[in-house]
Amino acid sequence: MKHLSLSMMILSTTFAASLAQAKGNAAADVALSPAGSFVAKTEEVAGEAIQEGDTVKAENIVVKLDSLKTGIPLRDKHAKDKYLETKKFPDAVLTKAIGKGGKGKGRLKIRNIEKDVEGTYKVDGGNLTANFPIKLSDYGITGIKYMGVGVDDQVKLTVTVPVKKK
Repeated sequence: MKHLSLSMMILSTTFAASLAQAKGNAAADVALSPAGSFVAKTEEVAGEAIQEGDTVKAENIVVKLDSLKTGIPLRDKHAKDKYLETKKFPDAVLTKAIGKGGKGKGRLKIRNIEKDVEGTYKVDGGNLTANFPIKLSDYGITGIKYMGVGVDDQVKLTVTVPVKKK
């Protein structure tokens, strides 16, 4: 349940571009302590990346956090209501990003807290897929624990969006 909040964050990531009608997908790989893991997923990702040569740019990639699913409805509810507070903060937003040669940097906003992120990306056909780690505590998400099982602070986000070539 507490793991949901991690997965919500993944949605907000990707080195991609301008908020548009285009849709992508996002996933958060969440490790549990002392053992275990889960993936939170959504297809409610809006925006696209622009590629010029070997450089990609993106702005305002939006992930609808309330659409995250982990496969366990109660965990989803706890993540959205308690940790992500999706009624107050419905979106995770990659406000801007730039990448070259498979590596990228950007700014990710979750719960109205904006932080720098770094990761890798790959362009395959008409899609850009970005991978990057975030720390939940950087976004004010802490203390996620249920029945002795906690969520690791670091979560790996994967976001895929359409890419347009210029």
